[in-house]
Amino acid sequence: MGAVLSTIGATYHALAAFWAELSQNAAESNALLRRIATPESPVPDPTVSFWQTNPKYPEMVNMKSESLPQSADIVVIGSGISGASVAYTILTECRELGIEKNVVILEARQVCSGATGRNGGHIKCSPYLTYSELKAVLGPEKAKRVLHFQLKHLATILELVEAEGLAEAEARQVETVDLFIDQTMWDKAQDMVLELRQEVPECAQDTIIWDAKQAQERFGASDHCYGAISYRAGAMWPYRLVTSIYKVLQSRYQSRFSIESNATVQQIHVEDNNTTPYRICTSRGNIRAAHVVHATDAFAANLITGLKGKIFPVRGHMSAQAAEGPSSQLDGSRSWSIVGKKGFEYITQRPRESTGPHSPGGEIMLGGGLCKSDGKGMDEIGIWKDNGTDPTISAYLSGVWSIAFKGEQACVLQLWSGCMGFTTDLVPFVGEISPVFTKRRRVFKKTNGTPSEPGSTSPNEWITAGFNGDGMVLAWLSGTAVGLTLLGREDVHLEARPGRPAGKVMDWLPEELRLSESRIRDSNIYKLARFL
Repeated sequence: MGAVLSTIGATYHALAAFWAELSQNAAESNALLRRIATPESPVPDPTVSFWQTNPKYPEMVNMKSESLPQSADIVVIGSGISGASVAYTILTECRELGIEKNVVILEARQVCSGATGRNGGHIKCSPYLTYSELKAVLGPEKAKRVLHFQLKHLATILELVEAEGLAEAEARQVETVDLFIDQTMWDKAQDMVLELRQEVPECAQDTIIWDAKQAQERFGASDHCYGAISYRAGAMWPYRLVTSIYKVLQSRYQSRFSIESNATVQQIHVEDNNTTPYRICTSRGNIRAAHVVHATDAFAANLITGLKGKIFPVRGHMSAQAAEGPSSQLDGSRSWSIVGKKGFEYITQRPRESTGPHSPGGEIMLGGGLCKSDGKGMDEIGIWKDNGTDPTISAYLSGVWSIAFKGEQACVLQLWSGCMGFTTDLVPFVGEISPVFTKRRRVFKKTNGTPSEPGSTSPNEWITAGFNGDGMVLAWLSGTAVGLTLLGREDVHLEARPGRPAGKVMDWLPEELRLSESRIRDSNIYKLARFL
């Protein structure tokens, strides 16, 4: 789960199994389709991820007011990295404009308890695989645009962390290594690298191919390894990144920003009100808003009827392991993927603390194993619950580290799961939401012929969701784009600042990510499966 050698690859295999089963096991296939098309709310008793333990800011875990605010300018549903980006962008831009907007984040459970707080800790885009897979679905030019967008995220996040002093997020650049333990996949990967070098050479400059002997000598791979590919990526503590950003916003904007945890959104109504037409009904009461941002990844279809079956969860598995061996000397400077015949595993390592050998740090954060379930991964698609783990996948994750590397031993400290949001065309949904999808009418702001004030746009609903397991290289700038567009700033050429690129939104946000009627009309899970 989380920025991977791409989770797209593992889910491709799971969907391939689904496609094959269509003619062989109609009952199981129909059950999967029903799961995808029947959204559920987040369960109240999720597994606990390693990232959520020992929180830097414990007061934020269940942060909420005594009573829900009556209204806000912008309500963001979801408190992961995408929601954090929307809030940070809006509040920072409003400060620069000299205007004030109130932002309230609604979270169904504890703060950052969804996919962001459960992922693998990567800021990793695999250029050769990402380009090859997206090219098959979108074509070469569109695939290039999405790839460049993903690659912007590492520098953007590192600059933001430096500027805001978020050292606790452990965000850093790493050398990442994809180790191949299947000959066929190794052959395909080398072809993908050559394709990238020929068609998108600017994205292949740091990509190096290592044969089996070189991989064993340089990276400590076992005799099971056929070769390796290395390049630049990043890693971090995602939960602490997000909660640290919220701490900054809380301190800087005080009464203009709040988080309301344990407030499950149940319904959204549109009423005749020119300023706050949206009435958001939650488990803790109602709140009115001018704008509603859906930042709930897999769960977006709960409140956006037209996206049922178009965005769906895949349950991923993660573990934290204490490892002994040569890797303990790396101090969190490397990440890995272990690529097999079907699927892959993804690994980061936390830096070691400098206060002694027995202090926390150095843990191996290892996830994946999707295709190791009894249903070959098919039984993990459309699962809306993260309150349990699959025993077969868990057992596999517990042993793969020692098999893939020489002289390595690991002991599992914690196992958990999480729901990743997937779309049927493998790219996120970003931007304004048409009433065609929400089944709710749009309210247009009355201007009386006078110019609109800066940051003033007609009330609307917005989305930043469906990151296909690659949220750490998609979500932040998707949220930034939504925040700027919501404020009517999408066509303004802006100077770069930490957390935001220079230029207009259209200069760096691929058009392919925007939610449109034609895009939804043309996408479905059957069409996706045909590319497998």
